[in-house]
Amino acid sequence: MELATVALALILCKRVVPFGRMDVTEFGARADFRSRKHKLVLEVSGTELPAEFGRRHRAKVAQARNNPFGWAAYVLVCAYAATGHRIRFSQHPSLEK
Repeated sequence: MELATVALALILCKRVVPFGRMDVTEFGARADFRSRKHKLVLEVSGTELPAEFGRRHRAKVAQARNNPFGWAAYVLVCAYAATGHRIRFSQHPSLEK
């Protein structure tokens, strides 16, 4: 499930957001990927519990916006369930430090 979410995030980013080449961030960077060219990070998460979808998205937004670079963040959260799948892809400005 997590790899499917990462694949979806990378496909969407290539088509929608000007990330350019990206690097995987180090452990503790509060985001999964960072752009090499732009001041942007990407946090990706998936769940099999649809009831957790909104809470998960809010938590990942807070996490990604608190990245150590102080950069703007994109967050992609997916919910996979027999009753249907959901995707939320959102953009968030950097926090003023």
